[in-house]
Amino acid sequence: MKFCIKLAGVVIGVEHRYEYVRQLYAAYIVEGQKPAFTVSTTEKEILVELNFSMGLYGKEACPPKEYFESQCLYAKIGAGLARYDGLMMHAAVVAVDGKAYVFTAPSGTGKTTHISLWLNHFGTRAQVVNGDKPVLRFIDGVLYACGSPWQGSENWGNNIMCPVMGICFLEQARDNSICPLVKEDVIRRLLPQVYRPRKQEDFDSVWLVLDRLVTTADFYLLKCNRDPEAARLSYLTMRRKIEC
Repeated sequence: MKFCIKLAGVVIGVEHRYEYVRQLYAAYIVEGQKPAFTVSTTEKEILVELNFSMGLYGKEACPPKEYFESQCLYAKIGAGLARYDGLMMHAAVVAVDGKAYVFTAPSGTGKTTHISLWLNHFGTRAQVVNGDKPVLRFIDGVLYACGSPWQGSENWGNNIMCPVMGICFLEQARDNSICPLVKEDVIRRLLPQVYRPRKQEDFDSVWLVLDRLVTTADFYLLKCNRDPEAARLSYLTMRRKIEC
């Protein structure tokens, strides 16, 4: 079975076995457009991911087989998008007045909580671009945060693309503070949060996009609590590019 999706402005052909994949990508399916590239996976690749997960979590806690087809396809889409200046990232993205603000951190740090603060503070001015795995892509020299089908447990996301005002690393703290980061510190923090292919040629493509991202985007460290002031502080800093 095959269909096409349009992700971050790139049309991608998807060959699949299970209906789960089509349902997952439903909001991104397009008709009558020629794909820039096509992804597919093999039964062997699916079983490798399934067995690895069973080894980590046990058979009872392991997701169904069709889930692992989607995981294999995710990896191949990530590798393909890198050739079109795109990068898969573990992050949560909120847009205010059509501008995107990206928050990344290890799982459990509080990205969802922080995005909730923005939604409560800005009301109808704000919407979630993606709650877990957005795509960042350079288009005509502008960095965009783009929705994707991989939206996390909250299923937060929209099929939209918004220019990025800033990228923020989150840390939990008693008091709120934010400051810009230098390139060396950005790379150390960013690498664990981006998709990195196993094949060298695919990794090289990702690395080129990653280097461009680190060189051109504005990065910050936000130490914050759950007070609404944390949302206001991070917004004002990234929106106005105030330096500490």
